[in-house]
Amino acid sequence: MSFLGELKRRNVFRVAGVYVVVSWVIVQVAATLEEAISLPAWFDAVAVSFLAIAFPIVVVFAWAFELTPEGIQRTSAVSTEDSITEQTASKLDMVLILALLVFAGAMVLPRFLPQETVPAAETVASASTSDEAMVAAATPPVQDASIAVLPFADLSPDGDQEYFADGISEELLNVLAQVDGMKVAGRTSSFAFKGRNEDLREIGQVLNVAHILEGSVRSQGDKVRVTAQLIQVSDGFHLWSQTYDRDLSDIFAVQDDIAQQILVAMTDELMSDKAPSIAPAARTDISAFNLFLEARDLISTRDEAAMQRALELLNQAIEIDPTYAPAYASRAKAYTLLSDRPGSYGSIPAKEALAHARANVDKALALDSKLADAYAVQGLINADTGRPDFAVSSLRRAIELNPNSLDARNWLGLALSFNGRLRDVADQLKTLVDIDPLYRPGVTNTILYNYRIGDFETAKKVGERYIRANPGRAESIRLQSGLLNLDNQPAESILLQETVPLEEFDRRTSGELRSQYYDLGINAEYNGPHKLRPLFEPYGDFKEGNESEALAKARKAVADFPEYYAAHTIYIRVLSETKSDAELAGHFASAFDGSLETYATKLRPSVTVNPPPYSELALALRTVGDNAGYDDAMQRWRFTIDMFRAGGDVSPGRDLDEALYLAIAGDDEASIDFLESAFAKRHPLDVFLFKSRAFKSLELHPRFAALRRANLVRVNEERAILGYPPLDESYYGIETASTSD
Repeated sequence: MSFLGELKRRNVFRVAGVYVVVSWVIVQVAATLEEAISLPAWFDAVAVSFLAIAFPIVVVFAWAFELTPEGIQRTSAVSTEDSITEQTASKLDMVLILALLVFAGAMVLPRFLPQETVPAAETVASASTSDEAMVAAATPPVQDASIAVLPFADLSPDGDQEYFADGISEELLNVLAQVDGMKVAGRTSSFAFKGRNEDLREIGQVLNVAHILEGSVRSQGDKVRVTAQLIQVSDGFHLWSQTYDRDLSDIFAVQDDIAQQILVAMTDELMSDKAPSIAPAARTDISAFNLFLEARDLISTRDEAAMQRALELLNQAIEIDPTYAPAYASRAKAYTLLSDRPGSYGSIPAKEALAHARANVDKALALDSKLADAYAVQGLINADTGRPDFAVSSLRRAIELNPNSLDARNWLGLALSFNGRLRDVADQLKTLVDIDPLYRPGVTNTILYNYRIGDFETAKKVGERYIRANPGRAESIRLQSGLLNLDNQPAESILLQETVPLEEFDRRTSGELRSQYYDLGINAEYNGPHKLRPLFEPYGDFKEGNESEALAKARKAVADFPEYYAAHTIYIRVLSETKSDAELAGHFASAFDGSLETYATKLRPSVTVNPPPYSELALALRTVGDNAGYDDAMQRWRFTIDMFRAGGDVSPGRDLDEALYLAIAGDDEASIDFLESAFAKRHPLDVFLFKSRAFKSLELHPRFAALRRANLVRVNEERAILGYPPLDESYYGIETASTSD
């Protein structure tokens, strides 16, 4: 008999087949146990190694020994007549067929089973009792080709390779983001779980991904070991893992090499058509690189002190390597975000910050014309300086170079809002928070713009998803407070916001809180610790009745910050409310060359939800007898309102804008229609609104008086929650409004 025939007679092939299938079952059990009871990461690897080593032993045993009625005997000692290998073969065939059916079922059946998702109707029904159900409803379905790259753990003896570990993670994240059809969770969200030993299934649910890549870095001397593993979120199954041992002579070459190998293995597992090549990372001195990485993390916090520290680190990095383009781009971003313009987080005068930012962007692009971060900051600068079309161009280029550039996507949304395209903004921001649901600036803006287009449910769900992932943190409290305010609960919003420790209050947040007090008619009475930013003090002083002080501060602000749009806006509003119309008209002529185009361009806010102060300008020009200027201002204002309406703005803020326009144009009934619409959507309205000079002609109108009284009822309900006495109609200084026809 031939050798192959003897292998078949002795059932060697059958035993090998049964062994392979049974081994597969054992490996699945080992992986599940490792995840379920937190066994060491090497547990399943040891199991696989043991089974592989035992395989040739089992095959040799099947060749050398035979199962007989008398027990196991050496094959050579069993005669052909006494052999029962044919009976054993039949039994082994049955076992193999059954095992193969189990194997096939385990591989194929999950593809035909529905995912365990909560139906939309059930989610809505349980929303009042389950925060988790509400978050689930806000989360789009998980797609198979989706992944989050968690920051690799630094297991080095000295714990000094954290930035190298982060660099590998981010390199993988950026490259995967360029694979067609693959969704990659953004850096902010992925890195939010750094150092948090949380269940991977929970992380996958928060980030809305099907797979997670995690790993570790251990270096000692000139050697480095990097371990990476790809995990399926649904069941914790390890799809792939690998360990790489390398010399550390060139950290960037090591990083590129490992990232490429991991990517090839990952894209095979995720059934991608092909793995893209990794472009070599920008080279620099390792100490400069570490300073850059630390600074970049500090900038992402948007905390003023942290970003000031980031500037110091970037200065050191650039001193070490004056040719490292990413450091210049990050320094430009830090300067822009540290300016004292609205929407930023610092106190560097806007003119000074802008000059530094422009110089650093130009330097970065001169060193690297394909640097996405540099184009992103260039776009933000263009938006700030009233060049939205150039901003959109720069930001689209940044996204083209790096699809996971969160800042670029956020700032692109804001740039689109300059033309009133609020639905487009909301769509852009939806893509952003789908990529990175924990990116705070994107979350905040998504809430704002969805509210503006009338989709408060989406706004609320996006916010609550963030809050759920960051419970108890100051930024989550502020976010929840903002949602309460948008949901017509201003007093509850104030009470919640004041639970934030004072040391965690920045001036921007303090100003927002103070404005909420003003809306309820709580002015000089309020002596809390939350002060307005200096630039906003003039309007606060005016609301508190200090007209002369308000004028003095407004004049000083616009002299100190001539390029700062908010200084001009506040100055113009104070001039209008104090009826300083000649001064306002003169300022329009001198600061804006009497040009509405210049006026509109310079006074665009960074987050565009309100137009420039057209009502104040129109009133002033009409009062000083410039009828042509008045007509032009009203026409430009009408065009802007219509542009926002066409872009999807249905907010109470836009209704109030319509009401102001129509009141000044002399259409009292239509003006009150929009005031009533705004009140129905958002009440109470700013109590100071009814004192506005623009509504002077409406004071004795019965519908206006009735609306004012209804608003006071709601204002007083909120004041009572805060412990303040009620206001009455005398607050407006109008004695006959309620009885006149």
